[in-house]
Amino acid sequence: MTDGKKLAFGLTGGIATGKSTAMRLIEKSNESVVVFDADEVVQRLLASVEVVSAIAESLGMEVQYRDGTLNRSALRDLVFANPERRKQLEGILHPKVRKECLVKRQEWLKTSGSVIFVADVPLLFEGGFDFHQDLNLVVATSVETQRSRLKRRNYFNDEMISSILAAQLPISEKVGLANIVFWNEGPEKVLESQLKHFFDVI
Repeated sequence: MTDGKKLAFGLTGGIATGKSTAMRLIEKSNESVVVFDADEVVQRLLASVEVVSAIAESLGMEVQYRDGTLNRSALRDLVFANPERRKQLEGILHPKVRKECLVKRQEWLKTSGSVIFVADVPLLFEGGFDFHQDLNLVVATSVETQRSRLKRRNYFNDEMISSILAAQLPISEKVGLANIVFWNEGPEKVLESQLKHFFDVI
């Protein structure tokens, strides 16, 4: 595996394709892997009064409660219904997330004994999220499977699901942009086998 050469990977997919499951399996089978979780950073940023104030100033005060915290429901409804508002939100969050990713990657290069760095970035392609990665990995399913999982897992209605999917590149386009694709229609052990094979041969 890698013959000691350090390799950085971007990991992405569509909502409900199993990207988080893939990351969990990667960490399980590669104990020394260094990971960056963009969603985790976004959640931390959305808990920051400073960031929430910037979002409210840009998108409207209805997304901020009187105590300064974020009205997540109002924000979700706003950005999924209005692509321009979504772009405004991404313009606030994405540069901050990318900066943290670059810092973590640099720390990994300089100090970590691990040879593998994986950045889990849902909007890797949509946001042009370049962190000098070697390869981009995509976890994919059919759109029908995405819809079925979202109904079962999140209880979203068809309108909300369509809005969420419209906010992302179609999974077929992500597959076309990927260096490596992991197909996740079957049991978890099938995805695990694909991941194990990839990390064994790189």
